[in-house]
Amino acid sequence: MRVPQDLTRNRRGPSKAQLILIGVVVLLIILLFSLKGVAVFYTDFLWFSNYHLDAIWKGVLLAKVELWVVFAVIFAIACYVSLTIVNHQLPAITQQDDDLIQRYRATNERHPRISKIAITVVATLVVASQAPSEWKNWLLFKNYVAFPSKDPQFQMNAGFFVFRLPFIQFLISWSFLAVAVVFILTIAVAYVNGSLRLQGRGTRATSHLKAHMSVLLAVMALIKAVGYYFQRYQLDMSTRGYVEGASYTDVHAQLPAINLLIFISIVACGLFVFNIYRQGWVLPVLALGLWAFISIVLGAIYPALIEKFVVAPAQEQKEAPYIARNITATRYAMGLNSVAAEPYNAGANTSSSVALTNTNALQSIALWGSTQPLQTFDKLQDIRSYYQFNSLSIETYKVHGVTTPVIVGVRQINSSNLPAQSWVNEHLQFTHGYGAALAEANTVSNSGNPVFDIGNLPPVSKGGVPTLKQPQVYYGEDMSGYVIANTKQPEIDYQLRSGASVETHYHSTGGVQLSSIIKRAAFALRFGDINILDSSLLTSKSRIMFERGIVQRAQMAMPFLKYGSHPYPVIANGRVYWVLNGYTTSANYPYAQSANTSAVPSGSQLANANYNYIRNSVKVVVDAYTGAMHFYVSDPSDPMIQSYEKAFPHIFQPLSAMNSQIKAHLRYPSDLLSVQAQMYGLYHVTSPSNFYSAGNAWEVSASPAIGQIPSGTSGGFASLSSSSNSPMLPVYEMMQLPGTTSPNLSLVEAYVPYSPSGSTQNLTGFLVGQSSPSNPYQLTTLITPNGQQIDGPNQITSRMTSQTAVSQELTLLDQHGSNVDFGSTSAIPLGQNLLWVTPLYVSSTSNPIPEIKEIVAAYGTNIAISPTIAGDLQQIFGVVPNGAEGSQKIASSVPNTVVSSQASSIISKAQSLYKKAQIALKSGNLSLYQQDINQIGSLLNQISTKVTSSSVKK
Repeated sequence: MRVPQDLTRNRRGPSKAQLILIGVVVLLIILLFSLKGVAVFYTDFLWFSNYHLDAIWKGVLLAKVELWVVFAVIFAIACYVSLTIVNHQLPAITQQDDDLIQRYRATNERHPRISKIAITVVATLVVASQAPSEWKNWLLFKNYVAFPSKDPQFQMNAGFFVFRLPFIQFLISWSFLAVAVVFILTIAVAYVNGSLRLQGRGTRATSHLKAHMSVLLAVMALIKAVGYYFQRYQLDMSTRGYVEGASYTDVHAQLPAINLLIFISIVACGLFVFNIYRQGWVLPVLALGLWAFISIVLGAIYPALIEKFVVAPAQEQKEAPYIARNITATRYAMGLNSVAAEPYNAGANTSSSVALTNTNALQSIALWGSTQPLQTFDKLQDIRSYYQFNSLSIETYKVHGVTTPVIVGVRQINSSNLPAQSWVNEHLQFTHGYGAALAEANTVSNSGNPVFDIGNLPPVSKGGVPTLKQPQVYYGEDMSGYVIANTKQPEIDYQLRSGASVETHYHSTGGVQLSSIIKRAAFALRFGDINILDSSLLTSKSRIMFERGIVQRAQMAMPFLKYGSHPYPVIANGRVYWVLNGYTTSANYPYAQSANTSAVPSGSQLANANYNYIRNSVKVVVDAYTGAMHFYVSDPSDPMIQSYEKAFPHIFQPLSAMNSQIKAHLRYPSDLLSVQAQMYGLYHVTSPSNFYSAGNAWEVSASPAIGQIPSGTSGGFASLSSSSNSPMLPVYEMMQLPGTTSPNLSLVEAYVPYSPSGSTQNLTGFLVGQSSPSNPYQLTTLITPNGQQIDGPNQITSRMTSQTAVSQELTLLDQHGSNVDFGSTSAIPLGQNLLWVTPLYVSSTSNPIPEIKEIVAAYGTNIAISPTIAGDLQQIFGVVPNGAEGSQKIASSVPNTVVSSQASSIISKAQSLYKKAQIALKSGNLSLYQQDINQIGSLLNQISTKVTSSSVKK
């Protein structure tokens, strides 16, 4: 057998030129596969620079780089030093050593650093790769801001848990992992260099290696001790008890066990250090065994026994102090500390004075919601197939000088439905949407359609609503892909009736200017589209626009915030702006309960996320023409946004800097209220004993399972009025709170008593969110009297659908070729009384254009159905308040009269019979037609005795 010297003498390694050639080839391959990544990196920088947000790009990049560099250097030094030590003082090679050891020793003698450097580099790339992902926690750690409260267990400021503890925990876990990897690599190298032999009777290791291993194990034990020390603070987020936070068992069993484990880890560290001199295996095994025993017995078994035999038999008593801590923390963390609680009778006084003294509230009832009318807007206001409305929003504008609820939609480009699909059409010509449509939410035309105050192409405004002077919409909801503006190809605004196109060229700063061939090549690589590079229609002044979706571009600009599900448009200063809610969240607020996100729409970044602290601290305003983004701090008291302001100075602006026209349209965030409503249902109770018993707990009312009537169903919604499992989504409506003089745009959620089966449906109250320029976050809860039966949303729906007149009307409307839908049910407080209103949409099955044909109102046990709100009010109160929807129709059809409630009922029956007669006539059933006409005549005779002459109060 040849000795290693013979092997190295006969085996020639690669020459220096060969090594250089191999390195060049490897670098070229890496560069080829990295080109797209480089292009994305470069074009991202151009995007941030164009919108003056490069400080964020640089700040995040710097945080990632410094984390990787620091952690990589630390690990590389530790790994290289350990490998150097293990390769020092190697034992002599014997003939019993296998070929692997001989080859490694031969290579190590020829190139003593190559193997260490190679192993270190590979291991460093793997181990340090985790560090950059912690950039957000690192920024918060560096920019610590104190909270106004301390945790009650350790008396540490809450800012320690939110800003510092997450990064410290990562640092500890990474350090332990790094030393463990070094330990494993050291053992592996020790084996291949002969320091550790497995042949023969048992394992044989050199004394030098034993000392080395003892040092590494001592470091790991010390890191474990530090980890246990900070693990104590993690108990403030424990989920063991009745509520989250350190519970009785955590404080009296788990915490002492952790403290003992700190001591055991330090003792183990000392034993490993002592073993450096003793160089045996007994002490390391003893230390590990002792640590494992204490961890299992005291860290797991003992707390479980305390929980079962001490806490469980007297849970309310034992957990009461910790429940109190949880209530206090949760109310603060969820923004529920300042909810104004108001008693509310929710009565049904039918006196005409109730209607006449609440004219403002009755005039402002929003009939058109934001869901069903979307089809109506699309059919009436798309104008061309390549336009569409992605969503509608409920807002308020001055119409004829009066604050009026309106529904607003932006006419966006529909790139999937262009006249012809081509690269030029999709990316250069049909680049933008055009204008908006705005309709009064509290008004229905004679045909059942919305009354548009902004509509058509070009958009025309009337009624004093804002005029659109810059109607092009390059940035909007759910806009994907890229477009290139200001090219040699004119861009389509809209088409005239003659078929000719009105064209434009972009003249602003949106997107990135393609001013060089390098930029064009970079974007061609980013999007995998060679046309960007070689199209002759592009010029040096052309601008490429990407990340055009409002949520997507805000997420790209500020990735450390979470964003709501739907931005909403605001028409101000002659153009369209988008307003988007940005949230700061944390899962580390001490003792706070994790948010219940079951009611948050799936499109929101707040859905299916883990957090126990939330603030809507930022309002993002995006210009639909330029794409410019402004980030306004709407909750300056939030320590988290204060931290980000420290990290990125001069990026955020105070809310006072927002344009007053835009500020006037700020709404309470729906996603935030969805979370707050779920939490407040439990946390309106502040007594620990009452909280534990849950006797006064509320839950958000389940959404009534109403919607489209199955074809041929008789009796209306009887089969659909049962409760669904999903909670109701909050509804924007005009609500005049008791004690106020005018209605405001409010976000409303209804409560019913909590029951595991969801069978209890009576109303317990409302949570109302309102926003004003001076106070964007006003929460009020209207609480109904305890022990009093007041119908909740599902019971109201059931009453509506089972009422004879409503059922008959639904049967008439649901004829061949028609679909009938119930809209959202709105709760309208009239002082201490409560009116429920639901519109009835009718649409054709072949060409659906939902129209409001009837409006159902419920007031206590009174159910009314009429084509107008005025008709419903007349049936319920006997009067029609001035300005109520349809009041002019009632006034012109019944001049100088007041119709009693009995006469109103007879009129409704006559109207139903008339519709039946018309259907019978169309079908050729003259016998049935004559019967209906005869009954109508009889009813008219009855009416003559019910009408009393007087002046109509409108």
